[in-house]
Amino acid sequence: MSRILVTGATGRLGQLIVERLVAQNRTVRILTRRPEAARDLFGATVQIFAGEFADRISLDAATQGVDRLLLLSPISERLAADQIVVADAAQAAGVRRIVKISGSDWTIDPPGLSISGDAHAAVEQYLRRLAIDSVSLRPNAWMQVSLANTIRQVLVGNPISVANPEAGVGYIDARDIADVAVHQLLDEKVSSTPLNLTGPEIVTPRQIASLLSTVLKRPVALVERPPSALTPDADFEHRAVAQFGCLIAAGRAAVTTGVVASLLGRPSRSIEAFISEQLAIEAALAG
Repeated sequence: MSRILVTGATGRLGQLIVERLVAQNRTVRILTRRPEAARDLFGATVQIFAGEFADRISLDAATQGVDRLLLLSPISERLAADQIVVADAAQAAGVRRIVKISGSDWTIDPPGLSISGDAHAAVEQYLRRLAIDSVSLRPNAWMQVSLANTIRQVLVGNPISVANPEAGVGYIDARDIADVAVHQLLDEKVSSTPLNLTGPEIVTPRQIASLLSTVLKRPVALVERPPSALTPDADFEHRAVAQFGCLIAAGRAAVTTGVVASLLGRPSRSIEAFISEQLAIEAALAG
């Protein structure tokens, strides 16, 4: 049975992917700078290799004997350089398949609009030149990030505050991203083109306010505000997130595809279902 190496395993999406692979009795190895945190999360269900992308020795050890690789790392100035080093180590070790968690399609194409998207695009281009089967997953905006934060803000009495109340988003549930990642790791062959992953519908902040008003049985205010100004010394991640906000406000994330349904044979998870789950979780925490 194939041994699968997962990078970024202790993050939100990485955990979901590892849990799914373990549930299918796959042999999973993770490379992490936080081995103790990994043991707390996964116990003895995975092989834990302590190391980091900048350390080729630890990379070579982690990729040895691996057949497939899930390539995931946080937004940072070193994203492209780090992921390319991992890809080189994978090729040297004889890894046969790489599944990359990339940036949203609207950050990558056209180029030059997002420093994060440009970094992901550089990695995608590099992977295509390697003698390894690879596929890049391009998830749209995650429900578990901006939408979950919106729900938390509303529950404490704050309005929904956005730059453009009419800018739709095809939100995707991180669990659907994880399911597609596992599918592409384990299927007979990977997609020949990047996969643009979205939810089943486009919703605007105004529609989300209406949904929450109905569920909570009280008015939810919506406030239009300009994007926050960045300070000159803002780091890479903050600049990248600010660019995401501008692109979303411009309507670039207002897209849906049928990729999740076509690969998994079921619809992608809906906004309504996510809102219900989040409200139940928040109620349980408050109770």
